[in-house]
Amino acid sequence: MGKKKYCRGSIGSTFARCGEDKKEFPSPKIPATKDKTGNKKDAHIEVCLKYNVETSVKSGFETIRLLSDFPDFSFEEISTEAGFLSKKIAMPLIISPLTGGGKLSQRINDILSEAAEALNIGMAVGSQKLMLDNAVPADSFLVRHSAPSIPLLSNLGIIHVRKGKEYLLRAVESIQADGIILYVNPVQEVLQDSGEKDFTGILAGLEEILDTFPYPVFLKEVGFGLSEKLLSWAGRNKIRGVDVAGLGGTNWAKIECLISGADYELYETLGIKTTEAIIASRKYLTEDRYLIASGGIRTGLDIAKALAMGADIVSMGLPFLKWASESVERVTSEVRRLQEQLKIAMWFTGSKDVNALRNKFQRES
Repeated sequence: MGKKKYCRGSIGSTFARCGEDKKEFPSPKIPATKDKTGNKKDAHIEVCLKYNVETSVKSGFETIRLLSDFPDFSFEEISTEAGFLSKKIAMPLIISPLTGGGKLSQRINDILSEAAEALNIGMAVGSQKLMLDNAVPADSFLVRHSAPSIPLLSNLGIIHVRKGKEYLLRAVESIQADGIILYVNPVQEVLQDSGEKDFTGILAGLEEILDTFPYPVFLKEVGFGLSEKLLSWAGRNKIRGVDVAGLGGTNWAKIECLISGADYELYETLGIKTTEAIIASRKYLTEDRYLIASGGIRTGLDIAKALAMGADIVSMGLPFLKWASESVERVTSEVRRLQEQLKIAMWFTGSKDVNALRNKFQRES
């Protein structure tokens, strides 16, 4: 199958304007909400691209300072390579779960997967629930044809653990993924019109599944930061890693409230800042577990700070959605810019590889 090429403007008028000058939503409810299957995928994309969906609370990286050291090596010797799920990637970066199952999802995921393969970075698909329930076609989730070698993660909500082990297996194997992310989103759920409001027994059910599940399982918050209680539980069980998804970046309470017309300002400050979530996670995870940092990471210096604080990998979502709304070329150029910024931070700290960044930071009082 030949690779599809998407250029600036080819996705349609929905993405005609996706710069930094987002406006706050002035009216009580956006026009696009959901289709007859309850699918809000396109509404999520439209809101993220047209409006300011980032929290007003900062991630905490502004209080972190990298420690300088003399680089007794050549700049050209610096390596940003990292290992993830037995694969080498060019830099410790994953595209966060974004979309799948919407009318706009196919082009976005095609662009992202083509770029991820070219860049040799990881990728996760959006929630596969509608696909597994046969409510939408599987096409927009099937990205292995354009990204055969990268680490690829499937994606479901932790609430879907109730559907059993086979359901989770289908999510992984149907797209030839290397593992699965289970997103933890109680606040987002309670703010949706028909969201899940009962999480009773979920962790017990997941613990039982983990005993015999053949693929790596990750937990990921959606912008509020994983609680210490859940981190402690993950550390005691067979969770391969966590994505802290802390407060400071894209805010799903805000997105859901923009769609429903509710007041998001009351909820957008709920959560644990990204830097605090990283530090908390390291307390509970052994070195053989992956600590993925996300939540307001926007520059190569942010990446370096997260790695210095103990993260193994970082993930980013909203920036990739913006870039993918334009072209493969925009995605690749922006990631290469991030990589160059990371290398300069490594040069500043005297770090020839990403592991050498560990602990080279201080927090401002």
